[in-house]
Amino acid sequence: MYSFSRKSFLALLLFCAGIKSKIRYFYFSESETKTVAAFSEVVLPITEPGMPNLEEANVMRRLDEELYFVSEEIQEDFHSAVMVLEYIPLLYGHFSFFSNLTLEKRENLLFTLAETDSDILRAVVGNLKLLVCLVYYGHNSTWNSISYPGPYANPPEKWSEARIHYQNMVKGNGI
Repeated sequence: MYSFSRKSFLALLLFCAGIKSKIRYFYFSESETKTVAAFSEVVLPITEPGMPNLEEANVMRRLDEELYFVSEEIQEDFHSAVMVLEYIPLLYGHFSFFSNLTLEKRENLLFTLAETDSDILRAVVGNLKLLVCLVYYGHNSTWNSISYPGPYANPPEKWSEARIHYQNMVKGNGI
């Protein structure tokens, strides 16, 4: 009998479910993009007056960029966390994936998960929320709304080689 580690099993599940097929982004698959965007709609104040939406704050593109350059272990963990988030409603009485739930049902599910005894589920939600919030509030389109004047002395943004490389890939300028 063969034995699989949990990570290997989850990677196999992701592969078999077709979740790994990347279309629009370099890191995220189309289904992962849908799941993370649905999660972001719940945890970010995008419906508040004066707050930018996901596109204006460039949330999905920045998440894709950041996760594209991290180690494979971190990439796999994030893929696994997104997959757990997508399928967890099935264990809580919903007959739908997370990305297909209404906003109200997604909010209620996240409140339920915040009270769960499972450290893994709380870690999944907490870590996804941390990363999404860091990207959202790190974008200058949110700064005026939260009364943040910007970095001291407002230095020009300096991009790393990785960011320049990613932007070139997005524009199709090669690798």
